[in-house]
Amino acid sequence: MSLNSPLRSFLSSDRFKTSLVVVAILTTSLAAMSSNCADPDLWGHVEYGREVLRDRSLPSTATWTFAAAGAEWVNHENIAELLLAWTVDTFGPGGLPWMKLSIATSILLLMMYSARRSGAGWWSIAIVCTLVASNIQFHWHYRPQILTYLSLALLLTLWQCIFGNLQYTNESISGLQQKVKWLWLLPLLMCFWANSHGGFAAGIAIVGVYHFMVCLQILRATTLRYRNLLIQISVITLASIAATLVNPYGTTLWKFMLDALRLPRPEIADWAPLELFGQEAVRFWCLIAVVGMSLTLDRGRRELTHLVLIALLLWQGMSHCRHLSIFAIVCGFWIPRHLHHVCEIAAGSLRRMQPATISSSTTVHSRPRLASSIVMSLLVIVNALRIAPDLQPVNVERAEYPISAMQFMHDQELTGNVVVTFNWAQYAIGCFAATDASSGQSRVAVDGRFETCYPREITDIYFDFWLGTADPKQRFRSPKSGDFNPARALTFCQPDLVLIAREQLPSARVMSQHQNDWTLLYQDSLTQLWGKRSKYDDSSNSSFVPPSRRQISDTPQLGTVRWPAYPVRQSLHDRMTSGSPSDAELSM
Repeated sequence: MSLNSPLRSFLSSDRFKTSLVVVAILTTSLAAMSSNCADPDLWGHVEYGREVLRDRSLPSTATWTFAAAGAEWVNHENIAELLLAWTVDTFGPGGLPWMKLSIATSILLLMMYSARRSGAGWWSIAIVCTLVASNIQFHWHYRPQILTYLSLALLLTLWQCIFGNLQYTNESISGLQQKVKWLWLLPLLMCFWANSHGGFAAGIAIVGVYHFMVCLQILRATTLRYRNLLIQISVITLASIAATLVNPYGTTLWKFMLDALRLPRPEIADWAPLELFGQEAVRFWCLIAVVGMSLTLDRGRRELTHLVLIALLLWQGMSHCRHLSIFAIVCGFWIPRHLHHVCEIAAGSLRRMQPATISSSTTVHSRPRLASSIVMSLLVIVNALRIAPDLQPVNVERAEYPISAMQFMHDQELTGNVVVTFNWAQYAIGCFAATDASSGQSRVAVDGRFETCYPREITDIYFDFWLGTADPKQRFRSPKSGDFNPARALTFCQPDLVLIAREQLPSARVMSQHQNDWTLLYQDSLTQLWGKRSKYDDSSNSSFVPPSRRQISDTPQLGTVRWPAYPVRQSLHDRMTSGSPSDAELSM
């Protein structure tokens, strides 16, 4: 009995119960946002980061491209790529899910901490955090944008510690003068953000609007009595914006961001308007319902600054679906307090409706408390089981990436200038770096870096080929790109090979129309690899691939391969005698 007493005391303590609640909310939210699929740009991000770590310098011009060689490269994702490369090189591919999990955990803990500081209860925090996590899940991939989400969470936490529950009275504003010195952490955060991801542009806008609204309300409440405070906030705001200039490109980064933000992007799904109907939209409408109810029914004070920013971010989130995550994160920090007040009102109404005959003895209340602890413990276990599969090394779907085609290219030693379908280009770069780095012969035309290093006139050549349309509703073409010409990609800068998806009918149709100049070297259910006839169909050429070595079939591409899914480094003879490589071999 004496041994059980300390344990029983600990299990019944408020600290244990609070910890259990936090873990239950955290694991539920992590399970809602967890994902573990290979992002098309992951290979490129890791390779670019590796090259910086290897060379100890940033490349000033585009790498791994034959179509835009020498073009200026303004990389706004350096810290993120260094983090991805360091994680893979230090912990192996299996470290990627744990890195992403640690960032997700940090964001959610900051969200819960800030919500508690604002006075929110655990139920309201649990509801909002789960909804926020489910809305983030669609964009929660191995991409630099996760550092934008982390930077935003740090920014909102800083504001909660400084401006949280500010009443705009003389007494409250007087106390603010002692806290505002901590706002000098903001320039450091903005400098980190600007070197991590282009989302810092949204950060600048959010900081500007928030500080302007705070200063405006202080001015309205006290006229110029606290003008030194207003000046200090204004100076810190300008310093924070100026801190984004501390990057390898200086003002060129700003110019790039302004030019990029002005360009329409109908070809890129992330920049499309949010789909408001369908299964995926349910989570969005659930969040909107909670936000609307919380702000409408809360009888307490609603912060004007919060309302303005929430409205602006909702507009941006609906205009461009990639911004929905920013809106959701802001709601996760600011809405729980309002939902808590609404829940209190509802609970009070229910209590008044019930008869006051229930005993308040310890025995009556202890059972529900024990039951809730058991339920939360089971919830944590279930969530852990749901999260566990996503902590395994990343799998690459054979039905989505040209794994077999890249193996064929490696076995046949096919190198040169390769036009690769847009979503596969950075996978191809990773394969070339892993298997062809010594010769350095293979390059892609364009890849997912888009405007960071490719002039629009160059990408238009290949979007003509891949998309097969000049419809302004489906794509934006530069006025300098000339006439629409889907076949120009086959002659521009003299490509040697063309790797396309068979389902990409516009490019497949162009290839079938130019069989006099191109010959099919490889085909499966997913891909086609075409080679220039003058090089690969001429028996007198050293690059000739005889029909016996070509693989033309409709073989289904099934199953998965462990990331990075690079080609196996073995000779053609060894591969033919040992059979097809296993998934373990392809994971390399």
